[in-house]
Amino acid sequence: MSDPGAPGSFTHHALTSAAAPASRGRHVVVVGAGIVGASTAWHLAKKGFAVTLLDREPPRAIADGASGGNAGLLSIGHYPLTRPGVSWRGLKWMFSRTAPLYIKPRVDRELVSWLWNFHLHCNQRHLDRCMEVLCAMGWQTLEVLEGILAEESIQCDYARDGWLDVVMKPENMAHAEAEAKSLERFGYRWERIEGDDLRHRDPCFTGEVAGAIHMKDSAHCAPDDLIAGLVRALPKHGVALRFDATVKGFRQRPSGAVDGVLLESGEMIAADAVVLAAGIWSDALGRLAGVAIPMQGARGYHLQLDYPADAPPPSPSTGMVLHETFVAVTPMARDGKRQLRLAGTLEIGPLDEPWMRERLAMLMRGSTAYLRGLDRLKVASEWAGYRPCTSDGMPAIGGVRSKPGLFVATGHAMMGMTLGPVTGKAMAELVAGEKPCFDCSMLDPERFAARRSAG
Repeated sequence: MSDPGAPGSFTHHALTSAAAPASRGRHVVVVGAGIVGASTAWHLAKKGFAVTLLDREPPRAIADGASGGNAGLLSIGHYPLTRPGVSWRGLKWMFSRTAPLYIKPRVDRELVSWLWNFHLHCNQRHLDRCMEVLCAMGWQTLEVLEGILAEESIQCDYARDGWLDVVMKPENMAHAEAEAKSLERFGYRWERIEGDDLRHRDPCFTGEVAGAIHMKDSAHCAPDDLIAGLVRALPKHGVALRFDATVKGFRQRPSGAVDGVLLESGEMIAADAVVLAAGIWSDALGRLAGVAIPMQGARGYHLQLDYPADAPPPSPSTGMVLHETFVAVTPMARDGKRQLRLAGTLEIGPLDEPWMRERLAMLMRGSTAYLRGLDRLKVASEWAGYRPCTSDGMPAIGGVRSKPGLFVATGHAMMGMTLGPVTGKAMAELVAGEKPCFDCSMLDPERFAARRSAG
């Protein structure tokens, strides 16, 4: 965690100085202070709502959550987890603790149900529907984010310079190129770069790398600095920040409408609307209100590396994903230091189990053949956290019709930081009774209950 007063850290003074929400409109409680919840709170406040943002963690832990620990690649137009053939590959990997996707074998009805539904959605027809929505969200989300960064003067090493799909084996270039071509119909731009040209542009790559596909419309940032800066900016817009505030339940009228949040301390916070944006914990919280959003927590890891001050090896000029090993690599400039973040792996197992150290070590092993000089970098920090993954690969975004006053924004898997800003904008519009900025019909939070009833 950051030291008090350091960039990206919080002080209790900054978080408790905001007054209680003024009576300037309807009161909305947002549960979860990650990028989705914080973006939702920001947009609600800009619309004139009185907003209270709750999080169960202490203030200094916010930048260490799933939003701050991700790769930092804002890869718009990225495929969801439910790609054709992925479920079969997952079965092959299931018993390997060092596979890119590791599913810990266990007798668990919820896991079996999730895996079966995941398999049913790993097809081209579903992927095509997903991409229509994700690409529409992608075009808007960076514009929304850039507006927030400019207005709040948030420094997070943001750069809209795209990302590279870096390929080691020449025979895999065709597959990488085919994925890029599939996004052309949505207006996304790309370029194929052969190995020698790639090394001429970026000397960090080894001679074994065959080439790369440059997806030009994306961006990268230091995500922990981004979420820290956004949360720190909320009180000046009247948002009341409540940390160490664990939700125990919801107050409901006889009609089923939700009009309050009960904290573990016994305090009841009345609300005209409640937005549930608590990542992987949204399922358990939703069930307290009678709404199931079945998800599995896919734990990812990162290594934060420092470059040596003397004669450092060449640093990548932009973020990338290493095609064969699925490791994301992101350069970051923070506190006057040059750093590199190696992030990745998906590990589905019971929550809060000890880290699997061999999976953390995979990040370095999966990168050294692609990048020069990694052995000269020093590990500054390690991290692990959970991505909330639905069985159909898509977020749950929208109002809960059976529980008026309750709204859900969760299930973004590895795309939370990328899609969080535009999700926050859409959620504020939905709470206000306006048409959202993208079509949310496929993302209905109650779609899971409908499937169970149909089954």
